[in-house]
Amino acid sequence: MRFLFFTGGWTVGGMETAFLSLMKGLAARGHEPTAIVSGWTDGEVPRLLDQAGIPHHEVRLGRLYVRNLVFTWHTLRHMPAARRQLRAIAADVRPDWVISPDVQTLLLSAAVLRTRRALFLQSGPERLMCHSLAGRFVDRHLDRVLCCSRFIADCARLTPVDAGKLAIVPNGVPLPAERPFVDRRPVRLGIVGRIVEQKQHGVLLEACDLLQKRLPGAFRLDFVGTQEGSFAAELESRIAALGLGDVVRWTGFLADRDRLYGELDILVAPAVDEPFGLTVAEAGSYGLPVVAARSGAFPELIEEERTGLLFEPGDATGLAQALERLVRDAALRRRLGEAARAHVEARFTIENMTERFLSATSH
Repeated sequence: MRFLFFTGGWTVGGMETAFLSLMKGLAARGHEPTAIVSGWTDGEVPRLLDQAGIPHHEVRLGRLYVRNLVFTWHTLRHMPAARRQLRAIAADVRPDWVISPDVQTLLLSAAVLRTRRALFLQSGPERLMCHSLAGRFVDRHLDRVLCCSRFIADCARLTPVDAGKLAIVPNGVPLPAERPFVDRRPVRLGIVGRIVEQKQHGVLLEACDLLQKRLPGAFRLDFVGTQEGSFAAELESRIAALGLGDVVRWTGFLADRDRLYGELDILVAPAVDEPFGLTVAEAGSYGLPVVAARSGAFPELIEEERTGLLFEPGDATGLAQALERLVRDAALRRRLGEAARAHVEARFTIENMTERFLSATSH
């Protein structure tokens, strides 16, 4: 089959990573994925598509913003040219399916491309999809709603979109070569992702303050993500106030997954309402145990006490207790890490994702 994906083009986040992995999986099975990439910037996605051998076209597709009239104006100004370009691409590719990550590109594809359409949700349903009238309009223009987790599917069921169109397609990650277990001292903790409030770095700092008093010098913590913005500045102040300057290290963004996870012993994921949790699956693939909030899709990725530990969202004391167990007990870290890798291999590989996607789009 031939698939036309609308992807990003500026930064490589969870959605872009998931779509890239899926397109690679489809190509490996003999299908023909093609990508539509934002033409507004010279972002990272085109380079990764070239690297993977995935055909792609850059189109100046923007979004309509109620509160940003400048962006909306540029989107509308370039829309006629974008529509002509999309028609030409569709005539050449002749896709069986168009895959959109958001409602606006879905509706644009419905107006321009006459084929089956799927909305692949990598985050919660947008406001337009949730509206009682607009949601029905969206429903009329799509054939499938693919959800990256049961959590997102449950959110989608609360919209006017026909629940019969929903299918769960969990994201997949590459499975690296197995690495030997290392009993490292101090134990290296890590939180990976955007430096934003939703990721709950502040709760982790509170937990580390408690843990440092219980086990001084027994661990270090890596903040893996771009250190910029007001929230990062707040975290810096909090680190200083708690006296954790010698414990916390900012690494910046690390694209090299082997290096990133090779330097960690435990992944910490205190985020709330996470749509999937790609870093949790990645950490498991490297044989790392995970301590995560019992929120969003994390309970779908982690089997408690078998592949990782869960704590109540926002509970710094509960997080500190879970971390203390793992920091103290190397055998527990090893057992949970080995089970986590087996769990990812059984359920969350790119091959699994591709199989579920093809099943959802075959009828």
